[in-house]
Amino acid sequence: MKNNKNTNTFLAVPNDIMNTKHPLHYELLNFDTNIELKLFIAILAKSTMIYKSNKKKGIQTFSIQGILGKDSFIPRSKSINHENLLKIINSFNSKFFNFLLLEKKQIQFELSNKYIKTLNSGFTNLNLMDLKKHKDLKTTKLAMLTTIYPSTTKNPKPYFHLNYLCEYLKINETLKRFEKIRQIKKAFSKLENIEFEYKHPVNQNAEELPEHYKFHYKTLTKKNDEIKETEVEIKPNVDSTEREKAIDKTFNEDFDLDELLKEHKEPNPVEKNDVYDIPF
Repeated sequence: MKNNKNTNTFLAVPNDIMNTKHPLHYELLNFDTNIELKLFIAILAKSTMIYKSNKKKGIQTFSIQGILGKDSFIPRSKSINHENLLKIINSFNSKFFNFLLLEKKQIQFELSNKYIKTLNSGFTNLNLMDLKKHKDLKTTKLAMLTTIYPSTTKNPKPYFHLNYLCEYLKINETLKRFEKIRQIKKAFSKLENIEFEYKHPVNQNAEELPEHYKFHYKTLTKKNDEIKETEVEIKPNVDSTEREKAIDKTFNEDFDLDELLKEHKEPNPVEKNDVYDIPF
């Protein structure tokens, strides 16, 4: 018998945060490994759902049991132990939280006031299950960004500036420009639902146009073996019972702490460049 249960898990990303001038904008994806990013957004999704449901101040708790359940978007492996999991989660020093601690398979958290204030704005739903197939950090980050900023009929030609992506994807700033572009193109090419084009002057003597040094893209979706443009709605701030149940389910499945993917890589430090506004 076919199982039709809904396994989708969502993070409602507040619109305020995705303003490049907001202090939390660069914090959302400020991680050096894929597993750190995925663990963080899973915890943030659950913590946000709990706070929205009860509006309680102070430290709250929930069980991390099930974060690697069969319906989780986080990859599984036997190569990490409980000690490493504790180390990863307890090393998070994020401005989204005043307090965050994993102890005895329980997450203790308190959301920061800075983040709580953004929850009154509209939001874009990010389906975390769509990130499951992405194995490297740059592709996961780019998948999140293109989902939050999709092409729509109202904005058919979104783009990201080269310098913005170099910072957000943490491209090593010591690399030559062509190598930075190559790494970003490689990440874009792994997104099956995205068509993209990097525009630049044809040579050093050519006029520099407003569309140059930007990655322009279009969001697509597969339906009945046809590729169609995706229309994504930026939703107002309303409760989503289905989303909250899905998040709750992900954390309530049994799992083994020793089966979390170990994915430690050397970070590529990069200093912040100028902030570039991203059009909606």
